[in-house]
Amino acid sequence: MAPVTKVFVTGITGYIGGTALDLLLKKESTNTKYAFRALVRSPERAEQDIRPLGIEPVIGSLDDVDIIQREATNADVVLHFADADHFPAIKAILQGLSERSVGDQRRKRPILIHTSGTGVLLDRAKGQFKSEEIYRDDDEAKLKAIPHDQPHRNVDIEILSQDLVGKVDTYIVAPPTIWGRGTGPVNKNSIQIPHQIQLSLKSKQALQAGKGLNVWSRIHVIDLGRFYVELLERSLEEPQEHGVVGTLPKNVEGYYFAEDGEFTFGEVAQEIAAVFKELGINSSGEVKSVDADNAAEVEKYFEGISGFLLGGNSRAPA
Repeated sequence: MAPVTKVFVTGITGYIGGTALDLLLKKESTNTKYAFRALVRSPERAEQDIRPLGIEPVIGSLDDVDIIQREATNADVVLHFADADHFPAIKAILQGLSERSVGDQRRKRPILIHTSGTGVLLDRAKGQFKSEEIYRDDDEAKLKAIPHDQPHRNVDIEILSQDLVGKVDTYIVAPPTIWGRGTGPVNKNSIQIPHQIQLSLKSKQALQAGKGLNVWSRIHVIDLGRFYVELLERSLEEPQEHGVVGTLPKNVEGYYFAEDGEFTFGEVAQEIAAVFKELGINSSGEVKSVDADNAAEVEKYFEGISGFLLGGNSRAPA
């Protein structure tokens, strides 16, 4: 019988991590293949929502780097679904995985599957145009050229380090805008489109950045969850012998997009306007275009950073 794979999970109460783990736990083979431990901030949430799933809670947050490093050291796989920008946490994970001892029943190289995001590709379109700049996950040279000051980039670079090759098999998944209702134990809602709706509700009018022409790739959360499950299972099949590379892109080549189409935030704003009219929130059926160059207007309607997030292009076909 094959040894049980020890998996440490962060972000299990989140939208992405909760859904991916739910899909994994529903597979008949999971109970005999894996032993899960998961970082959870709340003791109450740990006992109420996580332990009943057969997952051992580890009480702590991403700031508890000693706990994270210890858990990574004892794991065969780390599934990192939590904050894509928490640099100390990823340093602790990589340090722990690098220090992991290898016994007869353990993988020679541990695995890290990290969640980034296509926000790393954002431009400063401010909703004014549809960019023709398209990124593909097999275009290594173009991905390497992404500026270091882009969102998530400093963490991604740490994971893509050549120093980890042959020591830790790393994979980065960069989801685009995610939609649909999640199936995890706690958070079942996405961020971007609900955020646009919330800002519009606050103003009682549908909002878009500029002309709303900026384009994002998209994916349903269930499809994304299935991708994580497939990536995990496929990564565990990779050869472990020293010097044998395997066929699955990893480390410096292990950057993955997942998508099922594109949309514009202007299209979302039009839908919000139509629903607002139907519900009597705003009878005009019109969209308010926020001037992203007007700092006062951006702060009033988009609360600062939202204008950058909702106004940029991020096109990443898988």
